[in-house]
Amino acid sequence: MHGYLPYEITKSVEAVLSDPELAKKVIEAIEKGLYSIEEKAKEQKVIIKTELKDELTKELVTKDELKATEERLRGEIKATEEKLRGEIKATEGKLKGEIKATEEKLRTEIHKWRADTIKWMFIFWLGQIATFTGILVTVLKLMLK
Repeated sequence: MHGYLPYEITKSVEAVLSDPELAKKVIEAIEKGLYSIEEKAKEQKVIIKTELKDELTKELVTKDELKATEERLRGEIKATEEKLRGEIKATEGKLKGEIKATEEKLRTEIHKWRADTIKWMFIFWLGQIATFTGILVTVLKLMLK
């Protein structure tokens, strides 16, 4: 037999049954029953373990599924990254164009301002020369009189 009954149980059975042969047969029957239960439990353990494994496999993600998902996500990230880089370059080019156009407008405005300044300076100098000439003519007339 596989498992023996504990000593206390064996003694209890022998004490209740006065015939030692009958007690021995009862103890053997109990042990056979326990052995049979133990064997059935082992069989059930394998079945339950297999069923549990099948259920968990359905519920859980396998390494291959995880790897496939990871690869798919890497591809999507790479595609998004490429798209963003393209958009950044397009925006950068547009901004450079706008900056260049603004720079040209500023240059034009500065040139206009310089031309206006020179024009007014010339008018101011003519006024100064006319005033100086008038004073000089007046002083000379007064001196020659």
